Amino acid sequence: MRTLLVLVALLAGGYAGYRGLVAQTSYSSHSPAQLDELEAEHQRQLLKASGEAFDTHQLSLTLLREERSRRFEVRASLGVAGLSFVSALVLTLVSLVRSRRRTGTSGDEEPQATPEPIGHYRSAGKASRAQAAALLGVRPDAPRAVIEAALQAQLAERDPSHLHGLDPELRQRVLQQREALLQAANLLLGRQEISLPSDVSQG
Repeated sequence: MRTLLVLVALLAGGYAGYRGLVAQTSYSSHSPAQLDELEAEHQRQLLKASGEAFDTHQLSLTLLREERSRRFEVRASLGVAGLSFVSALVLTLVSLVRSRRRTGTSGDEEPQATPEPIGHYRSAGKASRAQAAALLGVRPDAPRAVIEAALQAQLAERDPSHLHGLDPELRQRVLQQREALLQAANLLLGRQEISLPSDVSQG
């Protein structure tokens, strides 16, 4: 939009310059009052003239009207150019103000903590009920029996007895997942502590 307004301002200004400096008539040096007097005089002479004199007065009146039209076009073009330029300037200033406000707002905002991935939170207290429920695959308001059943099913899929022969890093990751599942159940069930099965330490 700003580019279009600037382009309109340039075109209108160029046209005003052309009509004001280049496309002048023989009456361009006359003042508006002088043009009025000349037009009135040619009108009077035209009423009683004939032949070549009539044509001369008619031509003079035509040139007078062209001069008035030229001056009007110059004023109109300058007005359009000025209005377009001012509008483009205002839009530019508004854009700068908004940009600075966005920059200032972004700088004032406190950085949000990166949410800890589900299954890797350090303690049950740091996890929300929604995260815990998502980890166990149940609803946050699921009954106790459903939560305990989901926990046992998840732990069964990560049975430490199946970890023998696996890469140590992979074994550690599975054990961490079991710990996270237990913490999730602890949070949903409102328990203070849930002990790991004894076979975890053996895995």
